[in-house]
Amino acid sequence: MKCMIISDIHGDIYNLNKVLDIYSKEKCNKLFILGDLFNYGISLNNDDIINRLNVMKDSIIGVCGNCDNNIKNNLFSMPYINKTNINNKNIVLTHGHLYSKNYLLNLDVDIILIGHSHIADIERVGDKLLINPGSISKSRYGENSFAIIDNNIVTIRNLDNQILIEEKI
Repeated sequence: MKCMIISDIHGDIYNLNKVLDIYSKEKCNKLFILGDLFNYGISLNNDDIINRLNVMKDSIIGVCGNCDNNIKNNLFSMPYINKTNINNKNIVLTHGHLYSKNYLLNLDVDIILIGHSHIADIERVGDKLLINPGSISKSRYGENSFAIIDNNIVTIRNLDNQILIEEKI
């Protein structure tokens, strides 16, 4: 199963549409959203983001971020932490503002997906792989980015779909 991981949309409907076009072209099966769909306060794009994501809600596994207090009830369910199993790997998703790295490393999972920092990174800690896809908007260092898990490879890519980081799972 091929999965795209995005985080920190922050109301940027243009970049969201750009990565969702890549999602389609890459024939991804699942979209993991690591929170911060919106910006602080009210954004004119909130309804556009909700509408865009709701049409694919059956393919989405997501979590809320610290900017998502105003997520509407008609959006797919987004708790603060979520677990799933993809390709025989136990995966936990969280935004990164509530659960510490030590807490996450003590969970019985193979892969930890975490956002919030706006910094793309793949880190192996013992038998666990921590993946931060960066931010599709407002990157703090480097380029706006997302990640794709395909079979036993994870890649961090820029919004032109060029691979920036690659790691075996």
